Amino acid sequence: MEKYWGNLRKLRYKKQLTWVNTKEKIFLIGKSIFVILLFDYFFYRALWAFFPLSFLGYLYYQMERKSLTKKKKAMAKEQFKELMFLVSTGQRAGYSAENAFLSGYQEMKNMYGENSSICQMLSVLKNGGENHIPLTRIWKKIGESAGIQEIQEFAEVYEISYTSSGNMSAVMERTAGIIVQKLETEKEIDVMLSARKMEQKIMNGMPFFIMLYINFTSPGYFDALYQTATGAAIMSICLLIYLTAYMISQKLVDIEV
Repeated sequence: MEKYWGNLRKLRYKKQLTWVNTKEKIFLIGKSIFVILLFDYFFYRALWAFFPLSFLGYLYYQMERKSLTKKKKAMAKEQFKELMFLVSTGQRAGYSAENAFLSGYQEMKNMYGENSSICQMLSVLKNGGENHIPLTRIWKKIGESAGIQEIQEFAEVYEISYTSSGNMSAVMERTAGIIVQKLETEKEIDVMLSARKMEQKIMNGMPFFIMLYINFTSPGYFDALYQTATGAAIMSICLLIYLTAYMISQKLVDIEV
């Protein structure tokens, strides 16, 4: 029992299913520092600017962390979809719901690795089953811990179907079908927007390439902007315009299904 609740607390408080690990955090911090230095070099070239720009670095870190978490959630949904197909097949072969879930562990491990989100879910299911915790209750907790809407909805449907002695195989198939449709729609949208996203990245970097080109071809061209208070104010306005355009471009290509 203690092992089960220990694993579940880890999922709840650390959100390991979509958790950004230490190595990824260090990488994101490195990217954020690079962004701060980039803005400082192109807009101010002054040590004092590093400290106020640190706030932008912090916002960039949070944005990139949110983006990485979103990618991990998408991977977890993909893995959960495959599990649903396996469970549905297992139930048609005569397995109980509990055994159908657990029998898919090895295949999920081979497909996605032992540390994958789906294997962590199945590990919690196994520990809970060994301690006689109802499967519906475990799935509910996992859904809440993962913060993935599809899993939460499945947990609710599963509980209703289980308590009313419904057709569990049909529930699995229907759940997998809905998730497949949603994932395919997301992929179609992503393909349609891929060219726009590439254009967005190019346009986001274009001002820096232009300024870099002018610096190399006309040394000292921007010196007046870096050496006076008026110049710093002008560059601050330019930075604000750039950040506004960047945020708008991010919103235009960020479509939720």
